[in-house]
Amino acid sequence: SNEAADLQAMLRSCSLALLALHGASALQVAKPAISTRRADGLRSTAILAASATDEGQASLPSSTANLVKSIVGSGVLSLPVGLAAFSSSRAALVPALALLSVAGTVSGYCFSMVARVCAATDSSSWGEAWSKSVGEKSSWVPPALIGLLTLSVSIQYTMVIGDSFSSIFSAWGLPALLASRTGAIAALTAFGTLPLSLLPSLSALSFTSALGVAGLLYTAAFMVLRMSSYGPGSALHAAVPPPLRPRFEGALAFSPKVFVLVSILASAFLCHFVAPNFYRELAPGAGAAPAKERKMRRFSLLTAGGFALSAALTAVVMAAGFLTFGGACDGFILNNYAPTDRLAQLARVAIGSQIVFTYPFIHVGLRDSAQALLASVFGKAPARVPTTFGIFALTTAIAISLTNLGLIAAVTGALVSTSIGYVLPSLMLGQTLARRGRAGGASRRGKLE
Repeated sequence: SNEAADLQAMLRSCSLALLALHGASALQVAKPAISTRRADGLRSTAILAASATDEGQASLPSSTANLVKSIVGSGVLSLPVGLAAFSSSRAALVPALALLSVAGTVSGYCFSMVARVCAATDSSSWGEAWSKSVGEKSSWVPPALIGLLTLSVSIQYTMVIGDSFSSIFSAWGLPALLASRTGAIAALTAFGTLPLSLLPSLSALSFTSALGVAGLLYTAAFMVLRMSSYGPGSALHAAVPPPLRPRFEGALAFSPKVFVLVSILASAFLCHFVAPNFYRELAPGAGAAPAKERKMRRFSLLTAGGFALSAALTAVVMAAGFLTFGGACDGFILNNYAPTDRLAQLARVAIGSQIVFTYPFIHVGLRDSAQALLASVFGKAPARVPTTFGIFALTTAIAISLTNLGLIAAVTGALVSTSIGYVLPSLMLGQTLARRGRAGGASRRGKLE
């Protein structure tokens, strides 16, 4: 039925929206909360390779560029379907852009909350900030959420790799076995994500940060370029399967399905794990005010600039995709473009490659979480290599056997992503301000918050 199809599309969009997390840099920062063996020695050497490695030495422009890289991921390609879920009218773009602005503003404010807690408690990591603000007894909460999140995202990455590369392999005329979804997952796991995840150091993958951004910028430019190329009667329009062809109909009207877009936007700006890292590495700048005060002011500028630029790029992708295909937008917008569109094929290769090279960073967070959990149960953590093989066996089997993990993704996205991005920062800042208020040191702003 149409309702069942709409529900499936909604769940799929929520699944793909989690890719907006692209937690490579985030999980590198989150590792201190998972494995205290290296609490003070970790740095985001891969995704944040362009930033300064010395504490407090990163400039504002370089930090802003790195923040944009940390926010904007391949998950933005699922935003057009969120818009299409509640309307096929071009006028729907106006309220959608308004919702995007609100989501970016709220998420940026919560991002700054984490840094404010780090500044107030002299913390250098998410786990340390949580323990000093909320308490040691609940210190298991952040790593538990990280473990759930990384497991869900790892499975989804594997599924999207299969969907993306099966289409690419088919277009290249490769054998049917390899061009199938199962074959693509098996091949890319055996010769791609697994060997990369077994590397003793991920610093060799630092180049993928710039390549990933370049791929996303190319995809955004390509989508804008193709906005007028898929009209009825064009060769590209005829090459698109009928269900995916552009469809614009009806007037703008409110629909509860607008919350599909809201759910995607709630995760689209999620990068809050990296807040302690950015605060730690940002230079305080010159001035007469105390260093901590100067640093916090610069961090506010960093947050405003980084989230504003990210929102602009996200808006371009969402608008270009929706204005091209309207109500026919797929959960992964590149699926709408014709198989014969060579520019689209290049975009698929760019995004698929980005996911393959990003996967090892996601795996590191999951592996550390699994080792910490097994150590707490059995008293000893298993070795790195056996743990990696065990995790890959589990995630690959699940990704091959299931074609739609949307329901699980929707639940983990609603509970885990919103908790990490909005609930936990609010709890930490609330506890910090409450303690300051009891000590008589709360400012007017603090009392208002």
